[in-house]
Amino acid sequence: MARFLDEQARKGHAAEMGPLFDTLRRINDAEQNQPAPAPGEEWKVTAAELDARTAEDFVRGLKSFEAIARERAAARAQRQEATSRAQYETAPLPKVTHTLDICASLTACLDSAECPRTARTLFRLLHELGLESIRKRGLPSRPDIAVFHLPLELLAAHLQVDRVTVWRNLQPLKEAGLLDERDHYGTLRGQTAVTGKVWAVSTAPELVLSGQSRRVRLTHADLKARWRDLDRDVREGRTAYELTRSEAQKQVDRARREAQAEEQAAARARAEQRKAEREAARARGEKPLTGRAAATANAKETKAQKPQPSRTKSELQQSLEGLKAVSKAQLQNWVLAPFSDLSNDVTLTVANGADHRPLSGLDAVFTLPTLADLPKRDRNAAVEQTARALAASFEDTDNLRFWCWLIWQLIRGCDQGQNWTDDVAHLLARVLHDIRHDESMNARTQLSPGALVVNELRNCGLLDALRVLAPTRAGGRPRSPEPAPLFA
Repeated sequence: MARFLDEQARKGHAAEMGPLFDTLRRINDAEQNQPAPAPGEEWKVTAAELDARTAEDFVRGLKSFEAIARERAAARAQRQEATSRAQYETAPLPKVTHTLDICASLTACLDSAECPRTARTLFRLLHELGLESIRKRGLPSRPDIAVFHLPLELLAAHLQVDRVTVWRNLQPLKEAGLLDERDHYGTLRGQTAVTGKVWAVSTAPELVLSGQSRRVRLTHADLKARWRDLDRDVREGRTAYELTRSEAQKQVDRARREAQAEEQAAARARAEQRKAEREAARARGEKPLTGRAAATANAKETKAQKPQPSRTKSELQQSLEGLKAVSKAQLQNWVLAPFSDLSNDVTLTVANGADHRPLSGLDAVFTLPTLADLPKRDRNAAVEQTARALAASFEDTDNLRFWCWLIWQLIRGCDQGQNWTDDVAHLLARVLHDIRHDESMNARTQLSPGALVVNELRNCGLLDALRVLAPTRAGGRPRSPEPAPLFA
């Protein structure tokens, strides 16, 4: 003990130990039988008192040592926290190097497929446009296939390749069953013209390549849909030509058209002159050339007057010169245009008939009370438009006939003096609000909102009331020769 205390004192730890060191020193001195203090002093104590005081001093010193240790530990933790805080405040924010790309994840199976690199790029672009179309339109009738309209020229202008290159890279994708495309026809100035292409793209290509899903095919309804209004697009300048041609290229094309018009006028003038010469020769009693001989002589004369122009480049090589690059945003605007403007085939006319835009969920719900005020001849198109909007909002496009039946029964009830449109509208709005609220909180449990609507109608008694209405005609007569899409 004496050697330990001497070493601690020599190392300077006596001050750190505080009263504990003095207590240990006193215990050691007592054990060494050192002489007691001189008699008569006031601080002289007995052996029992010395043992009690020594124990108290030892406990007090031990407590002091523990307090010192705690203070040092707290100070050390505080220094470490301050250091880490300073490093965190001065350190640069970490850069996000990985983001979730849904299109890349769904089309990762193409990396191992035997197809050209341009074909992969082309399919990923069409796949992304298809996903945007589904997001805008809601859940389609075929959720594994996206159908949209897009001209081939815009794809070529976006990828900066020739149209033949795009067509050649589409062939392995069509053979694999990943997409299908057809020309779409419309009317321009009273004549049939090609509006572009209708595309059907698989949103789950891995299922198609593995044989778990059937090949993608366009349906007759896809091709018969009115994707574009060419007359209106030409009036407003929303054409593929306007998007892909620069001002310089437009001037060149304008000059070429003017030159062609002048050539046609000159050819007509030469034909009139030759006709007059033949008539004059007949009047003089001469026999002019006719048939093949006349055509050969006229061709030689025309070639002598107008030499053949020399072409340094073919039209295929010149097809990319002067064309503007089309951005992805412009492609998306073109794909989504049929669902946001007047190019829809079915429109809804309410009030003054100025709003022809497709209805959203709540718009369609609160349009129900106004449908009964429309004339019968206008109800067919309005009911179909509203039914499609409700079916898309409640994710029930496979049961479109139910929504048509519901709207027709509401109109029929209004005609018979039973107006339940406000009640049904508030019921649909409440269900739609609850579904969207659950989706925003990531706590949605209802898989079929359409089934929830039917259950709510049954619980409040409206479903049975609508079923017992008299089957009177509530809409206009079907147009001939095509039957009405909905049955009133």
